[in-house]
Amino acid sequence: MEIRTVRRPGEKGTQRLVAKYGERLICIRYRYDPANRKRYKTIELIVAEQDWQPPEPHPQEEPKHIAPRRFSTRRVGVRIAFHESELRQQIKAAGGMWDASERLWFLPEEHVRRLGLVQRVAKR
Repeated sequence: MEIRTVRRPGEKGTQRLVAKYGERLICIRYRYDPANRKRYKTIELIVAEQDWQPPEPHPQEEPKHIAPRRFSTRRVGVRIAFHESELRQQIKAAGGMWDASERLWFLPEEHVRRLGLVQRVAKR
């Protein structure tokens, strides 16, 4: 099945489900099944909530925490040569997506800076 559309509460077409589920509604997804020629509307709901504390890191381990966002989350295009397969794997691991029509890898600006690829950002 393929997900084509994700709607957030308050967007067009979500009013009835927002009225029914209220603050518990996270999103609405439209999934398409070409084999059975069906469209499914699914929802994501919060069903339970409780306090949670992340575990303390081991003193000898490096802390595994998410750094605060310091840069924009916008995606930028980066030029990578075909033969640079190791760099391509790093970009994929950072969430990069290939756009064949523009012949660029797109990934969040924060990751471009972290990987040291600022000089490779495509000028549009």
